[in-house]
Amino acid sequence: MSTDPTPADSGSAMAAVAVVQRVRAAQVGWALLSVAERVARLRQASAALLSQAEELAQLIVTETHKPLAESYSSEVLGVGDLFAYWCKYGPAQLEPRKGLIPSLEMPGKKAKVYRVPRGVVACISPWNYPVSLPMRTLVPALLAGNGVVLKPSEVTPRTGKWLIDRLHAVLGDIVGVVEGDGAAGAALVQAQPDLVVFTGSTRTGRKVAVACAERGIPCELELGGKDCAIVLDDCDIERTAAGVAWGILTNAGQNCSGIERVAVHKSIAHVFVPKLIAAMERAGRDVPELVTPMQRGIVSAQLADAIARGATVLTGGSVDADRPLAPILLTQVPTDAPAWTDESFGPIAVLAQGPDDEALIALANDSRYGLGASVWGGNPERALAVASKVKTGMVWINNHSFSGALPDLPWTGVGDSGTGVTNSPDALSHMTRPRLVVVDSSKAIEPWWYPYGDKMVDLMRILVARQQSGGLGATLRTLKALKARNAEMSK
Repeated sequence: MSTDPTPADSGSAMAAVAVVQRVRAAQVGWALLSVAERVARLRQASAALLSQAEELAQLIVTETHKPLAESYSSEVLGVGDLFAYWCKYGPAQLEPRKGLIPSLEMPGKKAKVYRVPRGVVACISPWNYPVSLPMRTLVPALLAGNGVVLKPSEVTPRTGKWLIDRLHAVLGDIVGVVEGDGAAGAALVQAQPDLVVFTGSTRTGRKVAVACAERGIPCELELGGKDCAIVLDDCDIERTAAGVAWGILTNAGQNCSGIERVAVHKSIAHVFVPKLIAAMERAGRDVPELVTPMQRGIVSAQLADAIARGATVLTGGSVDADRPLAPILLTQVPTDAPAWTDESFGPIAVLAQGPDDEALIALANDSRYGLGASVWGGNPERALAVASKVKTGMVWINNHSFSGALPDLPWTGVGDSGTGVTNSPDALSHMTRPRLVVVDSSKAIEPWWYPYGDKMVDLMRILVARQQSGGLGATLRTLKALKARNAEMSK
């Protein structure tokens, strides 16, 4: 899904260092701008990108094989939404907050907690969504006062460079790009950015995390997935079949939150499964070829292994090198088979049946991944109860995955899907760091300063008693003790 962390060669290292240094120099001035000034510049950048939307959409089609409609809906359209959201709502999220200091015990003191930029954010992004995924990081990072260096996948290099070139024309050296394969990604980490945001495979993400830890660099990891759709016996069968088929096949299944497992209630399987097969077969003409031969090989190997273990092919299953893979649905797949346990990242899903809600939940949770899941049912309370037991970062009821396009909603996982967060105000918790400023206007000697003595111990006992009992009387007694202590120490 993303670049392999090949050790950086000297050329890659020198290029990455040069880009990071250039962005770091520009970031100093960018961070000094007011948030309102940064918003104005970002609005200009948004307008520049959207004015060339058709060129961007066609470039995405060329590099990823997406249908033009999907290029627009899942990539280009989100650009404007991201800028609009962060420019409108981001400034309030960056406002300093008042820190709470107890006025009785610590009079004359005020505190504020500011959000300050990390510095240079390195964004290492994959090929499956070469625009929407990096932009989730780029826009809030820039708004918060950071500089950003993008390392796009070597599979979709033109799209990544196109984005940075257009942003650079408006924003200048506050953005940069490092091009190349895994060696370039490793070099970017070695160039000591202040934060690494990585989206890609679990295997590569772990190596990125180790490299960051060795250098003391915080990192955010959004990794793979093996999402499950739970189909309850009271679902709208027609709509559920259409929605699950889309969840399996969108972007040819090259989607970390794509549906790769389907857990259907046994009592409706005889009706639901034919509907799902028909929906998948109808969608086949809109499913493009996989982007890389390697990914096709992974899907083909999982298919062959499952068949060898006794799986039943419900639709698809032909591996013709001259044609895109037809949508594949399997059943009777052993739960230790790679088609069940490993991320497929292609137009393939496995289906299993369960007799009740608890059995379906157990099937969904039978995974080391924990990105997303969906529950399909007619009773909202029942669906919510099922959703509450699913061990994932995101759960959708009667839909799947679409919220990745909504900037206010967090995108996050657990387990082998990583714990990073993109989108939403929660993303600012790693794009920035807190800076505390405390102002003390008190003239008195503090009771906790030296010298210590019996009165200090007595005071602590009074404070503990107040915590135990509370109430106005305890507060007044504490205040009296504080005043007496201050008077004694001032003599």
